[in-house]
Amino acid sequence: MQTPKIPSFFKSKKPDQFYFEPRYYDARKEKMKERYDRIAKEVSNEQSDKTDTEVFRSNLRESWAANRRQKTGFNYRVLFYIVILTGLAYYYLFR
Repeated sequence: MQTPKIPSFFKSKKPDQFYFEPRYYDARKEKMKERYDRIAKEVSNEQSDKTDTEVFRSNLRESWAANRRQKTGFNYRVLFYIVILTGLAYYYLFR
């Protein structure tokens, strides 16, 4: 005995498949390489305007990344839900 067939409008669509190949990235190794290159250029006295801007950009990126890590983000969505739930609880308990 065969199972009955389900009409097509009840069937759910299968999700699209995709292929993701992750790339390996080592931020610590890249920072060390940048520092090594910067120190090597300072030692050999081959600094130019271009390297000064590269140093400035890398220092700026590092400081921004450090600031991002230090900030503790306040989630306003959670506060909104708490206020709504408190209001609903007050309404149902004291009406």
